[in-house]
Amino acid sequence: MMNKEKTGGMMRIILPQTFDVEEASKFRNEIYQMFDKQEKRFVIDFMDCQFIDSTGLGVMVSVYKRCMELQGSIKLCSINSQVFRVFQLTRLDKVFDIYPSFEVAIKS
Repeated sequence: MMNKEKTGGMMRIILPQTFDVEEASKFRNEIYQMFDKQEKRFVIDFMDCQFIDSTGLGVMVSVYKRCMELQGSIKLCSINSQVFRVFQLTRLDKVFDIYPSFEVAIKS
């Protein structure tokens, strides 16, 4: 079960320290259940996340695509430099809206 809360009309999901194949699968299942309940505005908070693997990145992209199909929004925040470097290397920093903090993300 992901750590999540509804704040300011957006669903905040705090990722675990390691966002790997096991955690990515749980994340995908939970967020797709939220899509089924008409939830479509998300802030994915990386404040605890120290590592993301290729499966985690793939799930983030598939969730992003589905969210856009539903005319929703997905914002990322609080990404540390190591994880952000992975987003840069894969050029996903050009795809996602990335903010320095949760507070900044919900105000944008």
